[in-house]
Amino acid sequence: MGNTTGVRVASAAAIVAALVFGAEGLGDAWGVLAFGPPALRLAGTVVAGVCGAVVLVAALRSQDRRAVAFGVAVLAFALAWAVPGPIGDGLYWIARAALVAFGVLTVRGLRGPQRVLGWVVTIAAALWFVVSVLTQTVPPPSTAQEVLAVVYAVPGVLQAVAFLAAAVLVAVPLLRPVGTGAGSLWSSAEVR
Repeated sequence: MGNTTGVRVASAAAIVAALVFGAEGLGDAWGVLAFGPPALRLAGTVVAGVCGAVVLVAALRSQDRRAVAFGVAVLAFALAWAVPGPIGDGLYWIARAALVAFGVLTVRGLRGPQRVLGWVVTIAAALWFVVSVLTQTVPPPSTAQEVLAVVYAVPGVLQAVAFLAAAVLVAVPLLRPVGTGAGSLWSSAEVR
């Protein structure tokens, strides 16, 4: 497998993983997946975990710190769902921290729209980290069902925002050839 093909495979795997966990975050926020079919969530988590392992192996081979952080975030998040108890809880915290690291490395290393998306990932993942701590340690301000629904939906929304913005960032290697081809067509076209 050539280097370009390997980058594209890792990018595709990262996109799948980010979309799965972004969708799970939205599902948790709306209460769809939290009470929905567990087989669907299990299948998505397994697929995302395998994709995370692919990304992590490719990132370690290429020594790409951004991709390593993303691979760790996805793999830890997938494993946390399968491992009960304090180890699973620790893996959730590792996943959130690795996603923050992915965002910070993106902000530090890239420019333009990718840097803006890096800020979105960083802020959403950091807020997801903080809000998750608060929802687990601080009692909600009210026991009204509406308040509880909003309070416990916020982490899911932040998870979705962080992973969906990350999905756009990891899609760049797949979109770059499309942009190059479109630019070539545009420059060679005769406009009259």
